Amino acid sequence: MIPSANGSQMPDRKKTYALLVDSYVRDLFATGMILRRLDYDVYIANSGEDALKLIEAAVPELIITELSLQQMSGLELLIHLRHNPMTKSIPVVIHTAVSDKKKEEHCRASGCAAFLRKPAELDALFSAIQQATKETPRQFIRFRTLLPVRVGGHTSADSAGSVEFVSELSENGCFVCTMNPRPVNQTVPVNLIIHSIPVKLKAMVLRSVTMNPGLFKEPGMGLKFVEISDTDRELLRNFIKGQIMKDISTQG
Repeated sequence: MIPSANGSQMPDRKKTYALLVDSYVRDLFATGMILRRLDYDVYIANSGEDALKLIEAAVPELIITELSLQQMSGLELLIHLRHNPMTKSIPVVIHTAVSDKKKEEHCRASGCAAFLRKPAELDALFSAIQQATKETPRQFIRFRTLLPVRVGGHTSADSAGSVEFVSELSENGCFVCTMNPRPVNQTVPVNLIIHSIPVKLKAMVLRSVTMNPGLFKEPGMGLKFVEISDTDRELLRNFIKGQIMKDISTQG
């Protein structure tokens, strides 16, 4: 469920979230589901007025708005936010069905972070969000998943029999959940199964996470793929996109 301004749930000031503003329910659902699958907390509003109520409760990390809204337009919302010292730094992405060059120019002049026409491609939406919200934007979409994996480089016979799985995946790397992370900078063979197709590659261990007292962190290791065929990389890319866009229609 994606919380809305008209529901009983309001955003927590201690948590970051993305705010979607759109009067088209279908588009709210599609974009909201995409963001949820990209691991964002999402709140929705059907109007600029409702959006301002949510923003007053807690400032979002990002706002994505349609231009055509009831009463206050998306452009008016953008200008309102830019003239308020408390909200002027919030990145605003325009995601609209409106194809008016002058309005696009006005939005850019008013300080929008990006201007996308519906339906935006997943890569374009992801790139716009990353550019707007991250000091070091990710180039590749990272997706939370649960895939069996076999990783070489075991340090003992006992660890060779332990269960390991991929919990995050991109076309450039992954995070393997394991109680036996390999040493940082070690290159290891990796075997994945994607749609019943074996994917064999080599990866370097970039970071290692172990179980320590205090705040729980998923134990495992972050891997960067250093040897992978173009065919297998394309397979990973299509798998990730297919999982994120599953059961989501962006067509009218």
